[in-house]
Amino acid sequence: MRLGLLPAPGGGIRELARTGQASRLIDGYFRRYVDAFDDVVYFSYHPESLREFTDDARLLDRVRVLAPARAVSRGRRALGLARGARAELAACDVLRVFQVTGVTPLWMAAMLGRRVATPFVTTYGFAYDELSRGGFSRYLKRRVAAWGLREAAAVIATTEDLRDRASRLARRVELIPNGVDPGRFVPGARRRKADERLQVLYVGRLSEEKNVRTAIQATALAGASHVAGTAAPTITVVGSGPLEAALRAEAKELHASVEFTGVVDQRDLPARYADADVFVLPSFTEGHPKVLIEAMACGLACVASDCSGNRSLIQDGVNGLLFDATKPKELADHLVRLARDPDLAARLGAAARERAVSRYDLRALVAREIALLRDVARSRR
Repeated sequence: MRLGLLPAPGGGIRELARTGQASRLIDGYFRRYVDAFDDVVYFSYHPESLREFTDDARLLDRVRVLAPARAVSRGRRALGLARGARAELAACDVLRVFQVTGVTPLWMAAMLGRRVATPFVTTYGFAYDELSRGGFSRYLKRRVAAWGLREAAAVIATTEDLRDRASRLARRVELIPNGVDPGRFVPGARRRKADERLQVLYVGRLSEEKNVRTAIQATALAGASHVAGTAAPTITVVGSGPLEAALRAEAKELHASVEFTGVVDQRDLPARYADADVFVLPSFTEGHPKVLIEAMACGLACVASDCSGNRSLIQDGVNGLLFDATKPKELADHLVRLARDPDLAARLGAAARERAVSRYDLRALVAREIALLRDVARSRR
């Protein structure tokens, strides 16, 4: 049985490595896929080979990366897959499309009258067209996503809200959330005292929708209101993106205690979580955020914006705290509260860890995904 893997447009192992996420694909998925399928083919958008990212002989023998000979635009590569790789796509028993916009080559092939008959399973983890600024890009994403949902043999939705939305078009929708390896992401030994500096952590892209500016403003506000004998909080910002220079300038202007680390490989993230007391995720919108699940698994007190994706993970006051993404003062008040009450932070962190382990164990979730893929492949046969 042959499994084909299609990333989102522009995706590839090198792109994941650039954001520190390649190990999640290789360790979390490739290793399990080769246990379940005879052959695995990864249709990359980048000129690359698997050998650049792993020396695991078993993976190198069983996973084939089909990559372009040279760097090309994502649109041109998608068209190349639709035309030149159609036979390779058709030779697979089932295709795993990691995000619904990843169906673009299949959609193009259908538009060209050369539909690929291989059934595919895709993920609906976000309303992707909402990230576009508008115009033709938003229209195209909406059209491709709608086609992908209608044509998929099955759709994996990561939250109940997304499942309901996908069900309007898809014939089969399975609720399989994102997950974390609870054996790697574990609580650290740090136990903060009330008079010690609160260590706040953010992990993610430095872009408009992530709203990191609010986290920096809140850190500055919390620092200005800290009580005597309690050091002002500091925030570590892990990641990169187009707003990094602006965020650095904002932190300097506000005299906020901020450390920018750049991208950290996912294998090294557990150590970053272990050094923190509080994790913040101030995004305006989220699908089903993996970093929040990681922080929960590490037993951190999590403070997240009150949007649908975060509410699917955090129950306010039970296993974390929620705040209005447009109100830095509300986030600052939460940080001050946690700084003054380490016992509250510990209780929230313990509840977060319990939820992450019981509901979002990556091993169990990938096993469910593989069962779905094999069922779809058998149905074709």
